[in-house]
Amino acid sequence: MSGADMSGAGMIANLTSTGAALTITWQSGEAVTFPAIWLRDNCRCAACRHPGNGQRLYEITDLPATLNIREVARQSDGGIKIVWAPDTHVTNFSESWLTEHDLSASARKSRKKKPTLWSKSIGNAKPVGDWRQMVADPAAELAFLDAYHAHGFGLIRHSPTVPETVLNIGNHLGFVRVTNYGALFDVMSVPNPNNLAFTPIGLGVHSDNPYRDPTPGVQLLHCLESDAPGGDTLLVDGFNSATILRQEDPAAFDLLTRIPVNFRFRAEDAELNARQTLISVDEDGDIVGVHFNNRSLDWLDAPPEMVEPWFAAYRKLADILHRPEGELIFRLEPGDCVVMQNDRALHGRTEFDPSRGRRHLQGCYVDKDGMDSRARVLRRRLAEQKGVAA
Repeated sequence: MSGADMSGAGMIANLTSTGAALTITWQSGEAVTFPAIWLRDNCRCAACRHPGNGQRLYEITDLPATLNIREVARQSDGGIKIVWAPDTHVTNFSESWLTEHDLSASARKSRKKKPTLWSKSIGNAKPVGDWRQMVADPAAELAFLDAYHAHGFGLIRHSPTVPETVLNIGNHLGFVRVTNYGALFDVMSVPNPNNLAFTPIGLGVHSDNPYRDPTPGVQLLHCLESDAPGGDTLLVDGFNSATILRQEDPAAFDLLTRIPVNFRFRAEDAELNARQTLISVDEDGDIVGVHFNNRSLDWLDAPPEMVEPWFAAYRKLADILHRPEGELIFRLEPGDCVVMQNDRALHGRTEFDPSRGRRHLQGCYVDKDGMDSRARVLRRRLAEQKGVAA
């Protein structure tokens, strides 16, 4: 099929096939090309996908090596029907599915989640959820999760002030990840600590466990006691800081996305090492991760001529992370739980005095995809409820 005028029929205006690809021109006038192998691999028929779970029932090597579009036709419901060569397999696509999976640059860009960058000025507008409402109302929980995903962190208030509550919150929002610290860990001043987090000294902003592969995706810190003076929570948006670095020193930004550094943690029962870049970007150059931890940085394994430029870039990023205008400082009260994307919301604390009161937090790690899943499930269930009500 070389071309067919589909004016007035839904969103598709025209179809053009070369055999190796299908080009769809939308009513807007924009055209998008779908390669034949991509279309064939996305066939949803019962012979290709399990009807219950949607998983493929074939191997990629089961498809014909000389795959081509033999025929393509518009259906009465607005979708399209493709007959393949050489095996005469039939694939049907709805118009809505094709628009949702448009491969054009503009469509791909529109599907990407855009983070909401923030600084100290976010103040009282920071994402906040009420635990009592979240467990009772899925819409309230989803609203919190949406705000958390946009900002990279969120504060939950009015949760129980009993030990291990952080595990209940973590397993409700996602799946708690067990590490060498256990399922949960206590953040309080202890003698002979294996980590500076277990001392009363102030901590600069950092991401946790960059020496671990993979690095924990989300950290939760739940406040049980906060009588000691000091110990306020300090947060900085790593994505915003990396964006500032890119604007002020593009060469430094590029260097920190390309040259990895070693991170290390050593204790009596663990020795962990990982190698990763301080800034991670995706295929489009968008920032997707920041891993910064001065205490756990081990050594730079790089060509000698790259050492000084790398350290200059590292210093510039550290300088931006320590700018007061980027620091959000607030106090956790008993029952508060701060939830942080570990590769974005860098956290620290001010110094506290354990001789004048207790400060006791419990923390845990949750895999990032677990909270992504939770939001999708809630959104789907709420949509289904609205559909039934309608």
